[in-house]
Amino acid sequence: MLKPLRSLALLPLLLATPALADGRSDWTDYAWQQIKLSQCASNGSIIACPLYHQKWDWKRDQWIDLAISYDLSQGQLQLSQRLTNRAPTDDDYVCVTALAVDSAGRNILVHHQNWHMDPGQVAEKAFAYASPDLADIAAIHIGSKQCRRGAGQDDALYESVLAGIRR
Repeated sequence: MLKPLRSLALLPLLLATPALADGRSDWTDYAWQQIKLSQCASNGSIIACPLYHQKWDWKRDQWIDLAISYDLSQGQLQLSQRLTNRAPTDDDYVCVTALAVDSAGRNILVHHQNWHMDPGQVAEKAFAYASPDLADIAAIHIGSKQCRRGAGQDDALYESVLAGIRR
């Protein structure tokens, strides 16, 4: 009786397949949120998604805001990223990553930024990405974390995920 039960317990491990090209599993210690395309508002060829609003350090007043829209007629995904450090004495490196995936979970676009934020600093930057597969986006995964190892943390991983998309 125990042998069949043990075999059944191992069945999910035997049937497990490696992750698709959805690189979320490669990024360590990120707090991820998913925005499905169905959650975004469409105005003709422009699609605007809900704002990502997340702390990068749970015990301090330090925030990441990321607005996402995409223009199907121009084939561009636009990200507007704002970091606000209201902590009076704490500086940090902050990593923000976004992955646009198709319905099968394969990466279509990847965005990664490692910011250094001084106490009291507010930083904002806009990014635009083009892809012939923009219409295939089913969801956008946004992740952020405090990058304790400093500048350049996860940059090599970003390049690896990007290279996987370019194939």
